Amino acid sequence: MFQIASRAMYLLAATTLALFALVFIGVAALTVVEGAVSMHPEQLTAALLDGVGLIVLSIAVFEIAKYLYEEEIDRDRELRHADEARRTLTKFLTTIIVAASLEGLVLVFEARTSEISAIVYPSLLLAVVVLMVVGLASFQWIGRRAESIRIDPAVSAAEEADDRKGTDAQRPGG
Repeated sequence: MFQIASRAMYLLAATTLALFALVFIGVAALTVVEGAVSMHPEQLTAALLDGVGLIVLSIAVFEIAKYLYEEEIDRDRELRHADEARRTLTKFLTTIIVAASLEGLVLVFEARTSEISAIVYPSLLLAVVVLMVVGLASFQWIGRRAESIRIDPAVSAAEEADDRKGTDAQRPGG
């Protein structure tokens, strides 16, 4: 019962996020059209940059929805092995890094058209992106080292049997 409720919640969250992504794309298109109709180059430029920012946000939101669907609904599995966890987290963090990088670039271009003090936030955002890349690289390095550790198959099989016993004991009548 709990597993069904859990899947339903993940499905609701993924569907809602996908719909939000579509709304962001619609708002981006509307913003660009309004900028084009204004017939002012500055307003059109601002509208295009806002549109790009919204589309980047839309992609990030959609990727999160896709991640929730693929990892929590479609693939009924737990991340028991280090390589599975590393690949899943890498995929998710890469999406966030790309979205933040693109947003930082859009903000740099927006800051270019205003005061020089407006460059502080985009610079900080890009610095955070660099830290995220370094963190992901560290995670990859540590993860690969963990994967290279040899595990005795007999001990591994005993641990899996213990896990199954614990799961069976938690079930009603088990």
